[in-house]
Amino acid sequence: MFAPVIHRLKTHFAYVLLATVVIVHLAMMGSLFWGYLNPLFHDSDTLPKGMDFFAIYQAGHRALENKSVYAVTLYYGPYRYLPAFAYVFAVPANVLSQWSAYWTWVAIYELLLVVNAYATWRVAGRGKWGVVGAAMWFLFTPFYLEQYMGQFSFLMATAILWVGIGIARGREVIAGPPWAASLIVKTNTALLLPLFVRLRWTCSLLGAAALVGLNMFYFVLRPSDIKVFYDLNLRVTQMGPRHFLYQPGEQGLVALIRNTLMSGDPNSHGMPGRYVVALAIAVVGLSLIATFLFSNGDPLALFAIWLSAYFLIFHKVWEHQYLMYLPVLVLLVALRPAHRWWALAAFVLIALPTPYWLLNHVWNTGPVPMTVPPAYQEVWPQWGVILHHAMKPVPVLALWGYLVVSELMSGAGVIQRVALHTT
Repeated sequence: MFAPVIHRLKTHFAYVLLATVVIVHLAMMGSLFWGYLNPLFHDSDTLPKGMDFFAIYQAGHRALENKSVYAVTLYYGPYRYLPAFAYVFAVPANVLSQWSAYWTWVAIYELLLVVNAYATWRVAGRGKWGVVGAAMWFLFTPFYLEQYMGQFSFLMATAILWVGIGIARGREVIAGPPWAASLIVKTNTALLLPLFVRLRWTCSLLGAAALVGLNMFYFVLRPSDIKVFYDLNLRVTQMGPRHFLYQPGEQGLVALIRNTLMSGDPNSHGMPGRYVVALAIAVVGLSLIATFLFSNGDPLALFAIWLSAYFLIFHKVWEHQYLMYLPVLVLLVALRPAHRWWALAAFVLIALPTPYWLLNHVWNTGPVPMTVPPAYQEVWPQWGVILHHAMKPVPVLALWGYLVVSELMSGAGVIQRVALHTT
């Protein structure tokens, strides 16, 4: 009696899944208006809506006034991007009022989300796993934080998706332009440089260098802003007052290590910067070995390895920035059956909210320390601190390690088979 129904459910499972996650996504976005999801995340629980968007919007306003785009404001966050982005995006955004520009950006992101899901389905051959890959775009909680803060990580995710598609297809003309453009928005995709060298895509390397070089004109005119840009983005600061280092919004591996050390030692004030340097040398070194040791590496796996490195070595990684990892997971699920289940497992853990709400609004029944920023984790249990900061970087670390080992074993296996054949 139920056999035909079960058969139809199995046949159309992927499409039922897609419809379900779209409905959940719409419910998630409704919180932008009514705020019912805000307590689940540190940034939406403590920071004003649109804070990051307005920082960039104000940078455009300062550019129009011929002032430094890096000038500090009292209400908005600092402008951290390259100067070109302020002129290319933020200046045109000033045609609209602040809130009109913000809500327009939210709407554009929703359209980009649909475009990315459709592109994923098409690239995967319109099959079952293509539908699953498309569904992954709609059910990823960092997207809510991205929209709430008015961030630009999803713009990067869109560019990264097309870079990955071009790499998977071996088409420089597809991968090169979005890679070069992404470097103007956020510079973390510079980590893909070794892969582009490995692929010998010279035109892309020259184009990226030219676009990044355009920013030098700004810094020549305002040389004092070079230090501001460096301090905001590249300076490693892992020591200081405990309440400034306890940042629940940070979700990188560096933050996990630092907060684990601090939670175990009440007298600790962070960790030495040399720990971060050692971690970076280890991750980058193994990634380089996986990239260049053998000539038969899978470019898409190497693409995933290098984008994983950002979340493992950068000194500040925020929760919404995991949107830049979503294309990695989507493409591995849609295009690489050998890595599919590892990528899916990582996706589930990263897509879920952290235990922030449970720790801060349920477990913590006492007052939160009144510091700026509030040292939430001073009143959290040690296991809670570690669990909160492990939720996202540990899956990335596991997937990165798995892919590095897989690439090395695959390359060694080919060499061994060739050697046996020749003897």
